[in-house]
Amino acid sequence: LLLRMAQQKRRNATIDEIWQDLETGLGHIYRKEPMIPQRYMQLYTYVYDFCTAVSVHAGGAIPQQQQRNLIRVNHQNNKKGANLQNETDFVGSELYTKLSSFIRNHVESILKECRTRSGEDQLRYFTTQWDQFRFCSKVVDGIFAYLNRHWIKRELENGNNTIYVIYTLALVTWKQTLRDHMATNITAGVLDLIEQERGGITITSSLIKGVVDCFVELGIDEVVDSTSPETAKTVNPKLRVYKKMFEEKFIAATERFYMNEATTFLQGNSVTEYMKRVERRLNEEKDRCETYLNRSSLQPLARKCEEVLISKQLELFQNEFCSLLEEHRDEDLGRMYMLCERVEGGLDELRKTLEAHIQKQGLNALEKVKEQATNDPKTFVLTLLEVHTRYSKLVNGAFQNESGFVQALDKAATIFINKNCITHAEGSNAVSSSKCPDMLARYCDGILRKSAKNSEDTEMEELLNQVMVIFKYIEDKDVFQRFYTKKFAHRLVGSLSASDEAEQSMIGKLKQMCGFEYTSKMQRMFTDTGLSRETTDRFREKCANTNKVLGCDFNVMVLGANSWPSLGSSVPINLPYKLSTCVSEFSAFYSEIHQGRKLTWIFSHSKGEVVTHGFSKRYAFVAMTPQMAILLLFNESTEMDGATMLEGLQIKKEHLIPQLASLVKAEILKVKEGDVSNLDENTKLALNLDYSNKKMKVDLTKFVARSEVKQEQQEVHQHVEENRKMVIQAAIVRIMKTRKQMAHSLLMTEVINQLNSRFKPKIQMVKKCIDILIEKEYLARVEGQKDTYEYLA
Repeated sequence: LLLRMAQQKRRNATIDEIWQDLETGLGHIYRKEPMIPQRYMQLYTYVYDFCTAVSVHAGGAIPQQQQRNLIRVNHQNNKKGANLQNETDFVGSELYTKLSSFIRNHVESILKECRTRSGEDQLRYFTTQWDQFRFCSKVVDGIFAYLNRHWIKRELENGNNTIYVIYTLALVTWKQTLRDHMATNITAGVLDLIEQERGGITITSSLIKGVVDCFVELGIDEVVDSTSPETAKTVNPKLRVYKKMFEEKFIAATERFYMNEATTFLQGNSVTEYMKRVERRLNEEKDRCETYLNRSSLQPLARKCEEVLISKQLELFQNEFCSLLEEHRDEDLGRMYMLCERVEGGLDELRKTLEAHIQKQGLNALEKVKEQATNDPKTFVLTLLEVHTRYSKLVNGAFQNESGFVQALDKAATIFINKNCITHAEGSNAVSSSKCPDMLARYCDGILRKSAKNSEDTEMEELLNQVMVIFKYIEDKDVFQRFYTKKFAHRLVGSLSASDEAEQSMIGKLKQMCGFEYTSKMQRMFTDTGLSRETTDRFREKCANTNKVLGCDFNVMVLGANSWPSLGSSVPINLPYKLSTCVSEFSAFYSEIHQGRKLTWIFSHSKGEVVTHGFSKRYAFVAMTPQMAILLLFNESTEMDGATMLEGLQIKKEHLIPQLASLVKAEILKVKEGDVSNLDENTKLALNLDYSNKKMKVDLTKFVARSEVKQEQQEVHQHVEENRKMVIQAAIVRIMKTRKQMAHSLLMTEVINQLNSRFKPKIQMVKKCIDILIEKEYLARVEGQKDTYEYLA
């Protein structure tokens, strides 16, 4: 009974009476005065009664003596449901309006007090009051929960966008009042603190964070701006207040600060010191953003700092870049890269400068060793490697292997490796396309050839990797292929390879870079040597089984003619009896096991060992087969003329003379009659019985007059030119077979692009090959279209 009386008493109270007590309670809450739970529940109940009293009085009359009763029933309305709705709407609206007015007055009083303060004191008061207001508003939101769940919810569902849930109402009121009266002052105070920190003064960063958090949370009611779809995509609507009230002004202040600092600092410091300052400043701004700003500010802040500190100073960086390269200041170069990489187009000029610098350094390095490197492959290749290694480390380290700098290195290396003082034809400005490939092939021969200084396996692998670094940049890889194959053949035939593993490794590296076709002949050559050992073993086994005595240790290498073009043609010669017997026996044996195959003996590449008995010491001479045949003639007579030798050996004069010259040069033979420098069939030679040598085993093969290097280059060049014509024609046919019809310019471009990895086709040669294919009726010109070709099936 007492409970019903208390409820009846509350429900009979007027809005003014109830609001008076509610207002008192709200004041206690916003001032953070102590409040017992019963008081909190009393305030909650007031709100509840406001919203539910309608259902109690809707069916009966309200006493006439109560003025401005809580419920004003419209007695004229005939429908009780409509009466109930109208009365509920009135109560909710009245209560919401009074609360909104209270919050506005409270916020205005706070900000009024805030305006009386300044500087850090103002920010401290503002952030303290904000935190308190925010907390208290959540408490008030709980007290008005019933209003949120019913009247406010219904208003929102009906599309009334001027109504907010109570907590949002509190924040919106704070925002509106702040924007009208204090936003400029608060933002200015924050910016002043940030500038102090940039100047090295220790500040209370929590004050800035408090203001920033306030601005961010004040975007609670913001929605997507349908009138600006681009902005809606890039800006979170909840951050609109933060960006408008703070970020825009912050970015502008940042720009002013750093423009002034950059100008002042550069007047008294070097560019390298400036870069260190910029690097530190950028890190500071990043830390600043992560410490007390919203993370959404990181990108616009970074962009503005980069624009002011880097983009506007790019010309200074570019001017300093070359000096840093000259002085090998890799750390500063790395710092410059890191800074310029952050801005659009910041690296373009640096890449161009690096390319020009590397090219210049490579050419200068070769110029310094020109005299020695012209005929010394090792000096030539190691000089190239030294320059490339230096700048490869720079690109990989300071420039972080960035593709543009890698490309700059590649372009520069291609030029200084292929077009330098060594590769220029003697006495002209023309570039010899065979010089660089020849030098590299000779260098490879030096490290792969058996010697006392051969490297360990790991060192050999590293040397081969270095070779491939230079090989990558050689434009005429087909020329290298020809030179390398010749050297490779000599190593295999003479058993001069340091190791089979090293040879296979090199072939594998070439195959990986240029494909199977590039190394197919080399691989078959290598296979031939292995099969030859097996064939020789079978021949020896047969001789042993048939009791045939050859009179000498005999080894044979059977080489496929198509895989070994570099050995040259056969040189006919009448061999001594013991050698001719071995040749005849093996030829018969080979014909038995391989019917239909023809053996051609290449005596100019065959060698053996002969032992002397006519000198003061016993020597063992390692000699080529023609040298052996000549020396064995002197068993019959110690003196002999050229004509007698020609008749006895049945050899051509042009093949005999170089062999005689090698033996004269080795001082085994001496000229008795005739000119030493001009040997011919009339020259009389005698065995030098006074011959003496410290070594007991003497290699005479090294005295054989090889073709001049220039002549060898001409032969290779001629072979390569012929081979290129066939390769170009094959490429044209492949392309036209696919396209059927093609314009001249497009065909030229595609042919060049296809063949660039092997060599750089000359425009004139491609045109000539097109004409050849037209003559052969592979192609035809399209009638009425002068520059168009069609493929003829």
